[in-house]
Amino acid sequence: MINKINIKCSISQIPNGIDFLRDTLKECKIDKKEKIKLLLSAEEALGTLIKHSSEDENIAIKVYTVGKSAELHISCRGEKFDVSEIGSSLVYDDDPEANEIIKRLSENVLGKNIMVKSSGGINTVYIKISKTASRSKLAFTLSMLVFGIIAGLIMKELLPSGINDFAVKNIFAPVNTMFLNALKMVVAPLVFFSIASSIAEFDDIRSLGRVAVKMMIGYVLTSAAAIAIGLGIYFLFPAGDPALKAAVTDAAAATVEKGQNFNASLIDTLVGIIPTNIIDPFQKSDMLQIIFMSVLAGTAISALSKKISVLKTILTELYTVFSKITTMIVSVMPIVIFCSMAKMVIGIDTQTLLSVFSWIPVTYAAGIVMLGFYALILLTVGGLDPIKFFKKFNPAMITAFTFASSNPVIPTSMEICDKKLGISKSLYSFSIPLGATVNMDGGCITQIITVMFMAKVFGVPVTLATVLPLYFSILILSVGSPGVPGGTLVCISMLLPQLGIPSEAISIIMGLYSIVGMMLACINVTGDGVVTTIIAKKENLIDLEVYNS
Repeated sequence: MINKINIKCSISQIPNGIDFLRDTLKECKIDKKEKIKLLLSAEEALGTLIKHSSEDENIAIKVYTVGKSAELHISCRGEKFDVSEIGSSLVYDDDPEANEIIKRLSENVLGKNIMVKSSGGINTVYIKISKTASRSKLAFTLSMLVFGIIAGLIMKELLPSGINDFAVKNIFAPVNTMFLNALKMVVAPLVFFSIASSIAEFDDIRSLGRVAVKMMIGYVLTSAAAIAIGLGIYFLFPAGDPALKAAVTDAAAATVEKGQNFNASLIDTLVGIIPTNIIDPFQKSDMLQIIFMSVLAGTAISALSKKISVLKTILTELYTVFSKITTMIVSVMPIVIFCSMAKMVIGIDTQTLLSVFSWIPVTYAAGIVMLGFYALILLTVGGLDPIKFFKKFNPAMITAFTFASSNPVIPTSMEICDKKLGISKSLYSFSIPLGATVNMDGGCITQIITVMFMAKVFGVPVTLATVLPLYFSILILSVGSPGVPGGTLVCISMLLPQLGIPSEAISIIMGLYSIVGMMLACINVTGDGVVTTIIAKKENLIDLEVYNS
C-alpha cells in the first residue's frame, strides 16, 4: 500500500508531515516503539532536507507499507548531502560529552535502516522499519534446522545409500566445510581487532585490569558450578551399560592422538599463551595466543593514544571491516544449517543411537539445569530479569546449538550484547571472544558426565578420591579446551586414563557426540553472555533501558 503527500519546504510544515505519517502508520501493524523510531527519523530527515533546499521547493513524502514493515521515501530538490548530516542539528558546540551521548542515541534511533541518494539534483531519504526482521531471520533459521532433520530422515529411509553418500560428499559436506573455513578465516582477525580496539578505548588501563580479573573469576566460577551440576545430575540419573565395552573400536585413534599431543597442565597452558612469532597464532587459530597479542597491542596503543591517536582509529576501522565481512558470511547460515543437519542425520547409525542413548538425555538434563542456574545468578547476583536476557540472547544460543561450536557465534553474541542488551562495546568486544576461549561450561558438564558414564561401563568405582582430581583437571582443561567442534571429545580422551579407562573408549560415544556437542556449545555461549551481562551491570557498563526494553 502506498500513501503520499506533498508539503512546502519549510520548518513550519514539518508537523504536517509528521501528522500525515502518524495517521498513515495507524493502519499498520508496526510495533509502537518502531513507529516512534520512524517518526523521529522522519523528523530529522525533513529538517536536513529543508536545510539543503529553498522554500520554493516541495517535499514529497511517500509511505510504502506491507504487513509489519514500512518504508518511507522523502524527496526534495536541493544541495547534495550524505546520511551523516541527518541528526547533526542536535550537536552542541560547547559540550563534547553531550555530543557523544547524543551521537549514540541518534545512532540507536536512526540505526542502519536509513540512507540518502542524490540524483538529478533531487535528494531522497529512505527509511526502512521492519519490526519482524530479526524474528523472521530466527524463524527462518529454525525452520531450516527442522527441514534439514526431516530431509535427512527422508533420504535415509527412502533413498539408496549410494545417493545419500553422493549428496553428503558432494553437497552437504562441502557447503558445511566452506562455511566453517570462511569463519575460521575471519574469526582470528575479528577477535584480535575486537579485543585490541576495546582495550585501546580504556583511558585507565587499571580499570581494564579490574574488569578482566572479574571476568576471569566469573568464568571460572560458572565452570566450577557446571562440573558440580553435571555430577549431581549423573548421580540422580546414572547411565552406562557394561555391555558397551564390546563397542570399543579403533575409530577413536585420531582423537586419542590429539589428546596425547594436547598440553593439559596449567603450567603448559600458561607458557603456551606466549607465541614465538606473530604469524603462527593466526595460521593455527590459537585463540589464547591471539588474545595475548591483542591485549598487548591494545594496551600499547592506549598508552600511545595521546601521541599517535590515529592508531586507535585504525584499530576501530579494521574491527568494523572484519565485522562486516563476518556479517556477510553469517548471512548464508540458514542454508548451511540445513546441510549440516541433513548430513548429521544421514550419518547417524540407528543401532548406535539406541545403545548409547541414555548418555544423551542425562547430558541435556544437566544443560537445562545449568540454564536455570544462569537465570538464578542473573536475578540474584546481577539484579536483572533473566527472561528478558533469554528472549534476546536466544539467536546466539540457537546458532551455537546448530554448529556445536563457540567461535562461529562470536559475531552474533557481540551484536546481541550491543543492540539488544545495551552492553558497552568496551566490555563485550573483550569478554565474548575471551569467553569463547576460556569459558567452557557446557564442555565441563559433558566431560564429567561422560567420564562417569565410562566409569560405569568399565566397572570403575567412583569415590571422592577419584572425583576430586577429575574436578580440578576438568577446570584446568576448560581454559585450554579449543572452541571448535570436537574439542571436548579431545579432553575426554585425556581424562579417561585417570580412571584407568582406555582413551579408545570414546569410540562408544563418537557416533552421537555431535548431538551432545550441540547442547554443550549452546551452554558455553550462554555462559559467556551471562557473565558478560552481570559484569556489565556491576561495572555500570550496561544501558538498562535497552536491556529492559
